[in-house]
Amino acid sequence: MKARYVQRGDAVDFIPSVDLEAGEIVRLGNLIGVTKIPVKAGTRGTLALAGIFDVLKPAGMTFTAGSSVYWDSSLGAANKNGVLIGIAVQYAAAKSEIVQVLLNYSTQNQNGSSSGVEAEWLPL
Repeated sequence: MKARYVQRGDAVDFIPSVDLEAGEIVRLGNLIGVTKIPVKAGTRGTLALAGIFDVLKPAGMTFTAGSSVYWDSSLGAANKNGVLIGIAVQYAAAKSEIVQVLLNYSTQNQNGSSSGVEAEWLPL
């Protein structure tokens, strides 16, 4: 046997080294997780690895549906550079405080080039 099913891939258990509040964005290499509930340092918690999340963004910044969304730790908000956390699933206007992000999804297609930014859902 080369592989054995362990669990669904939409969440993973972890033990943080610091206290985390609900809604914290954490990273393990290229994998992004979000805490659903507070987790104390040294205790087992669960990270959501998939799903669509409302993520804070700076006022004045827009995201087009399908565009990459990054996390800027210095801002404590989504940004156009930093650590890739996923893609915007709908347009986020400049006046909006959030961008809806599909976690752990990249705009890189299978050959490694950018798939481009689409303003609407298009059939493949």
